[in-house]
Amino acid sequence: MDLEFGLFDWVDAAPGVSVADVYDARLRVLAEADQGGFATYHLAEHHGTPLGLAPSPAVFIAAAARVTQHIRLAPTTFVVPLYEPLRLAEEIAMLDQLSHGRLDVGVGRGSSPHEIAMYGLDPADAAGRFQESFPAVLEALETGRFGQVELSVPVRQRPHPPLWYPTSNPASIPRLGDEGYNVLFGFGFTSPPLDVVREQSRTFFARFEASEARGEARCSLPGRPPRFGVMRHVFVAPTDREALELARPAFADHFASFAHLWREHGSDRFTTPPALDELVEDGKVFIGSPKSVAAQVAEAVGVGELNYFAGAFAWGSLDIDAVLRSLGLFRDEVVPDVRGAATTPARPGTRGR
Repeated sequence: MDLEFGLFDWVDAAPGVSVADVYDARLRVLAEADQGGFATYHLAEHHGTPLGLAPSPAVFIAAAARVTQHIRLAPTTFVVPLYEPLRLAEEIAMLDQLSHGRLDVGVGRGSSPHEIAMYGLDPADAAGRFQESFPAVLEALETGRFGQVELSVPVRQRPHPPLWYPTSNPASIPRLGDEGYNVLFGFGFTSPPLDVVREQSRTFFARFEASEARGEARCSLPGRPPRFGVMRHVFVAPTDREALELARPAFADHFASFAHLWREHGSDRFTTPPALDELVEDGKVFIGSPKSVAAQVAEAVGVGELNYFAGAFAWGSLDIDAVLRSLGLFRDEVVPDVRGAATTPARPGTRGR
């Protein structure tokens, strides 16, 4: 099975840890992931919230390019309506050169109405700006020109770096299949059930194949089938008990950051922290021993009919040494088990202990 693994990161705040130290810890995680087992590092863009301490993902990706040699680096997502199109095209081209052609580019309209409101936009404004701006950005990357302006720094990858679009909205899947994006569908504990994921995976690939046959999948790249995957929080320890004991307080701190802006604006959407043990049982968070997590990942990949899985390994107040151990166990034990199980049909509800 042509299955790839990636990392997803918010660079969220850790209580009692300085921002500079959070950055340093994340770069250590990236350097470890660069040793093998992971195809791509995805970095979210958020504003005005402890959920995202990288409001300029381009800056952090530039730093990441200097401490890695192999893993692909993907701002996921550049919130396109917040950028002047020419400036965004130039930054993408510069990052592609700095990374020696290891850049992937995620784009989107912005998932949080509270964050785009900081820039004087509402969701309708953001959607309109995306539809107007991104085609111009993509044309600039492909041609090396933005209107009458010639880009002094072209992209290294031709015609453009691989493109990603994260979404939780099933209505967007047909369009994304038509256009040939790589897709992350569903995010951690807010993800839909796996039967919904499977339905959208089938829709996506059917639409992509039809569009590719017509030569209309503009965002795809020749010889590179698109990825369709999910993201889950991951924490691996030698035993289920140890993993859950370490993860519970860290997840509570992460959820506080996740809910921060919603609570500040009086929303009741994330008022009550979910019970972590229930999220694990429901397959919304992958925490446990290597065998337990391998069973969870294999179920998601098999039932969801996925060719990509992104794990969020560093979140909340997880200690950096525990994160590095978790990452190593996932790479060295979970990934081989999942690949070995990939040819065997998954049975819903199965978990190792």
